[in-house]
Amino acid sequence: MTVQNLKDSTSEADVYRQLQQALDEMPIGFPPTKSGVEIRLLKYLFTPEEAKIAAKLKFAWKPTESLDNIYDRLKSMGYSKEELETHLDSMLKKGAIFGRKEKNTKYYGLALLIVGIYEYQVNKLTKEFLETFQQYIQEAWGMESGKNPIPQMRTIPIGLEVDHEIGIANYDNIKGLFENAEEPFAIINCICRQEREIMGEPCHATSRLESCMGFGDMAQTYIDLGWGREITRQEALETLKKNEEEGLIFRPGNVKMIDFVCSCCTCCCGGLTGLSQLPNPADFVTTNYYAEIDPDLCTGCEKCIERCQMNAISTEDDVSKVIRNRCIGCGNCIYVCPSEAIKLNKKDKHHVPPMTETDLYNEIAQVKAKRKAEELKGQ
Repeated sequence: MTVQNLKDSTSEADVYRQLQQALDEMPIGFPPTKSGVEIRLLKYLFTPEEAKIAAKLKFAWKPTESLDNIYDRLKSMGYSKEELETHLDSMLKKGAIFGRKEKNTKYYGLALLIVGIYEYQVNKLTKEFLETFQQYIQEAWGMESGKNPIPQMRTIPIGLEVDHEIGIANYDNIKGLFENAEEPFAIINCICRQEREIMGEPCHATSRLESCMGFGDMAQTYIDLGWGREITRQEALETLKKNEEEGLIFRPGNVKMIDFVCSCCTCCCGGLTGLSQLPNPADFVTTNYYAEIDPDLCTGCEKCIERCQMNAISTEDDVSKVIRNRCIGCGNCIYVCPSEAIKLNKKDKHHVPPMTETDLYNEIAQVKAKRKAEELKGQ
């Protein structure tokens, strides 16, 4: 088939603007800017043909619309089913959209910028993309994300034997989550550390790029697309142990049924970097725990102070003390305490996360819709 100019008279500028508007309708939007940097970012990710198709896709964390259904909806655009599949696969391979395969059926959907498109750029990052991406974050997306009161990710403790002490919930038990997770497992290069290396600021916490992991459908997608490599359950548990030893902070999705765990640091992870710069990071992170130091057991060695990435521990009268409004409950200080003076306590208000990412983003979308309605009333 001879492809006409974008299959109709729609201009290239209009095509990208329509895609921007479609992305802006998602639970965490993709707002326009005065500079037009969002369009430059989209042009980096999508060809004009791809942008026109992508603007018609639906959003779902776990895409539920099959190739056949998408083709039935978009027949009027003039593509054959084979052409449409080629365009969708091209976008998926570039990490511009979500996708998965189940029982020989392909599913596709729009992806959020974060968590989504950015993370899907693993092993494909360039300085040009990063400069454009960071400009957009600063001009628009950061503010858009800040309007969302429901965090996409949460912090859970490292895999210490704390469950008997404080009755840790299953969804906060990192080791238990991996022991019971659906296979396959994938280990993935940390996108944040890749970014900092490209920008000339390598990680201070670890020399390993392979530190983040997924399982189930998420892992299979990364394996199929060559973005991560398959590992065994035992290898996944061993990686968790290495991450604990290096003091990385475990950050899964803000759901019970997690399918990925990031292992973060404040020198590379954008979210944690921002938190660490606040006077009260504990008020802006979803966690169920905080550390407490027994002054009678503390020897004042200050190993916990060196370990804490949130600067949440100070020394007073030669004894370490936790600064509650800075502690995010990661448990890394416990790992290095030689006198076993530190324990985790439950917060008074316990956070029970949504069951799945679909539930999470439905909640975020509902809050956004309510906010938009209130904004319209105020005009």
